[in-house]
Amino acid sequence: MSAPAPRSSMDRLDFFSSILLTAFGVAVLVESLRLPRLENLKVNPYTVPGLVPGLLGVAIAACGLVILLRSILRGGWRAGGDAMDWRRSAAVRRTLVTLALTLVYALVLFPLVPFRIATPLFVFVFIVSTEAMMEGRRPGLRAMVTAALVALATGLVVGYVFQHLFFVRLPGG
Repeated sequence: MSAPAPRSSMDRLDFFSSILLTAFGVAVLVESLRLPRLENLKVNPYTVPGLVPGLLGVAIAACGLVILLRSILRGGWRAGGDAMDWRRSAAVRRTLVTLALTLVYALVLFPLVPFRIATPLFVFVFIVSTEAMMEGRRPGLRAMVTAALVALATGLVVGYVFQHLFFVRLPGG
């Protein structure tokens, strides 16, 4: 019994991107296992630094494997067509914008700008950018106000949770 024909060029894209996603998840898991376990401090094993990243790595790898399996069942590895089709994909464009914004936040804003300014700014720009890509035009006033309110709330709530519940000092305090 042969595999069904790919339903779209997304099956081919899913095949290759799922391999990268799975590899990334495994890398996160491996690196989380390298973090100190703090046994010498008699730290509760459920609070060690690598636990959450390790679980996230497992979840990311599992999602990558599910997408890979779905792509294989749809024949994504055999899909024909232009090898450069992925460059014109809206999904790839959104992914690249997400990656770029996240890198700017992590490498530029977060180290140089206080958390309470950097995080709402990132969230606002992210929401407005994704809205613009989905709508194909600049978001209206209502969407901008909503994005600003969500960004402010996110900055306040995340800051509060990290500082007062997790006791993590954030940059710019």
